[in-house]
Amino acid sequence: MKNFWISVVLLALLSLPGWASVGQQSDGLSDLEHVNTNGKNAVKTGQKSKDEVSLKGRILPWDVNRDGEVNIADVNNVIDYILYGSQQEISSAYYYVGTSNGWTPCDATYKLDNGGGDVYSNPVFSVVIPAMYDEFSGGRVDNFFKICSQETMDLGADGFWNGNFIGKATNIVDHEMSGYFVEDAYARVFDFVIPAEIPADKYRLTFDMINRSYEFEAIKETPDLWYLVGSCIGDGSWDNNYYSLGTSLVPLYPQPDNKDMLNYVGYFPAGEGFKLIHSPGDWEEQWGMREGRLVKNDGTSDVIKVAEDGYYQITYDLEMDVVSITKYTDVVNVFTSIGMPGTYQDDQAWDPAISLMTPMGTVYENHDWIKKNMTFDSDEELKFAANGEWYYNWGSEAFPVGVGIQYGPNIPVSAGTYTVVFNDILGTYNFIKETE
Repeated sequence: MKNFWISVVLLALLSLPGWASVGQQSDGLSDLEHVNTNGKNAVKTGQKSKDEVSLKGRILPWDVNRDGEVNIADVNNVIDYILYGSQQEISSAYYYVGTSNGWTPCDATYKLDNGGGDVYSNPVFSVVIPAMYDEFSGGRVDNFFKICSQETMDLGADGFWNGNFIGKATNIVDHEMSGYFVEDAYARVFDFVIPAEIPADKYRLTFDMINRSYEFEAIKETPDLWYLVGSCIGDGSWDNNYYSLGTSLVPLYPQPDNKDMLNYVGYFPAGEGFKLIHSPGDWEEQWGMREGRLVKNDGTSDVIKVAEDGYYQITYDLEMDVVSITKYTDVVNVFTSIGMPGTYQDDQAWDPAISLMTPMGTVYENHDWIKKNMTFDSDEELKFAANGEWYYNWGSEAFPVGVGIQYGPNIPVSAGTYTVVFNDILGTYNFIKETE
């Protein structure tokens, strides 16, 4: 069916004046690849003008949908493009409008950049937008958006939504991170969507205005996190709300040399249940147990339990999507307090008995500590120290995640506001930057 409609389009084009034959030019390209906006052959040069942009690859991307079928409206778009150049015009500038800027009209916060120069010589525009978070749950939300041209911006706030926008040809929520776009009135194109399930702190949006293609890249500056929750975790309440981090939610710790590897060691009593969840406030993505096996997103799964009291290590390989739970046999110390001595303490600098962290575990033996809203106005250095003295202390050169070692180097902390978590068995820590 696909080939039939492509043939129809080509036959229609060949019936037009100047399209009587399709041959090869001296540079190896066919006549179709030399057609300009007036339907005439154009000489391909290194410096393309808007009437000399190659049409190579223009029909296939637009006229075939995800099921391999032809969309007649999109074929008409291609024909209109070839006849009238309506799809060939490249604006001097483009702008993002969507979730990240509250769908604010005429907002130039997220202006796409092509590196400068003529837009027909440099037709690839890109911009970086931040991931957005729900103000109540703290979890990432889907990012819906369109792209508008400078001409649409020039209409002003009153006429903005009457302009043309770049979007998707269908409203199928396929969450594709690359593909081909269409440009039309606001109501005639559908939103792009970057799903919350794609872990990232930012997204790079790239649009090729000649090939009419797009590509979205997830940028991970901070590690992806998973959390423990259950009757033997934290206060044992099973509360998975975002604000329960450090009370009923305890995070696994990313490794500094491989942030796709999460690690945790703690005390687990036999018979008490727990699970792993991905997004606070959401039970949809989780690990449980069924028939003695660890299972993910299984609606029939039960809680995870260990056979006997003791210390256990939980390892989660995010890349392979594999969780393992094994007995931990090294010697474990129990501490009454953990402090964060450092240069930021002003007159009391490097005092291990102040700037104390809060224990996360309150129903069973605790080995995880948290301090929320830690603000550093400038770059600082610090360490973790136990029981208000220096006999046990942990340091490392890694930031924001690391594994502190006894009497290790000072931890370099960049200015900012963080939630700090620390495991005193492994010496693992994570400075989780708080969202604005």
